[in-house]
Amino acid sequence: MILPWLLLGSIAGIIAGLLPGLHSNNVAILLAASPFFGEEISIFMLGMCITQSFTEFIPSIFLGAPSENTFESILPAHRMLLEGKALEAVCCTVLGGLIAVLIGSALTPFFFSFIEQNTQQIITSTPFILAFALLIFILGEKNWKKSIWAAFIVIAAASQGMLFEGQIFPLITGYFGIAGTLHSLREHPAKAKQEEKAEVGREHFGSAIIGLIGGALVSVMPGIGSNTAAGIINVFKKNNSSKGYLTMLGSINASNFFFSFATLFALSKARNGTMLALKDKMFFTPEMLYIGTLSMIAAAGIGGLATIILSKKAMGILDEQKTKKLSIASIILMIALVGIFCGGIGIVTLFFATALGLLTITTGVRRSTCMSALIVPVMFFYIFILS
Repeated sequence: MILPWLLLGSIAGIIAGLLPGLHSNNVAILLAASPFFGEEISIFMLGMCITQSFTEFIPSIFLGAPSENTFESILPAHRMLLEGKALEAVCCTVLGGLIAVLIGSALTPFFFSFIEQNTQQIITSTPFILAFALLIFILGEKNWKKSIWAAFIVIAAASQGMLFEGQIFPLITGYFGIAGTLHSLREHPAKAKQEEKAEVGREHFGSAIIGLIGGALVSVMPGIGSNTAAGIINVFKKNNSSKGYLTMLGSINASNFFFSFATLFALSKARNGTMLALKDKMFFTPEMLYIGTLSMIAAAGIGGLATIILSKKAMGILDEQKTKKLSIASIILMIALVGIFCGGIGIVTLFFATALGLLTITTGVRRSTCMSALIVPVMFFYIFILS
């Protein structure tokens, strides 16, 4: 009975990945309110989130419409798109994700043991690590003018995060979904003829390993997402090529979900919406950990294959006019989803978040800086607990 649920979850992950603004976290929230319970629905959720961690790069690369996990990929991927190497960009993210899941599965017992034995130290260090991330946002910019803008955006995003408490979906959608798509609509240079060959070599293995470490960190640090980790790593890893960066981001994105599952077992704490839903749906048994891990490995294979096949099809059917229409449709869909899930306050939040997202793009500040909306409230929460 496991295989049908895994396949259904993978199909849901493909759909969620292809539709900007529709994240597996949102689907998981709906499933959390459903009467389904136990192993089957858990396998569905795991298959969905792992598959989406691969396919969500497609709209980011071809449409410029990112999810909360892929917005850092836009500039490197857009550069490769203009060079006619969109398929190679996709393959880099897939390679990073597959390496992360395969090696991560072997490291899961050690990771589980480490988290279980160092629970208190992780909790104590969390606010300091989050504060360090904020400092990197500001001081990691190229010049003092951008650092000033980064400081302003950190304060503005943090204020929005605390003012619009509980409105994570419209905040993320505004910062990275609508703002990024509006920007891509304004700048649509002619695309080069896309090459159907992708050269991905062994040199990307190192980037994938770095991403694996970043994904493990993200899985235990609330408020730090895949893109935030990638942005911080990129500050220290100079001269990272577009291919290497996309490989690293694909690795972080997949390993984040993979290790979050082990973290849920070790700490009984969820680090994203899908794991929060899983917490109330599954049985915490050694068998479930084993079955869940195997299911995610299988889902990674499905997600990687589906991503490459769908990208090849996208290369053949997406011209500039169709891309523009799809981008407009994605904006309408994102607004509609915010209205459905969050109501009027969600629409208000979306407006202010989009404005700040556009300001971030205009000033050239790293877009991961907007994640301060999540980081600062979480940091204050942990400070309050520890005081």
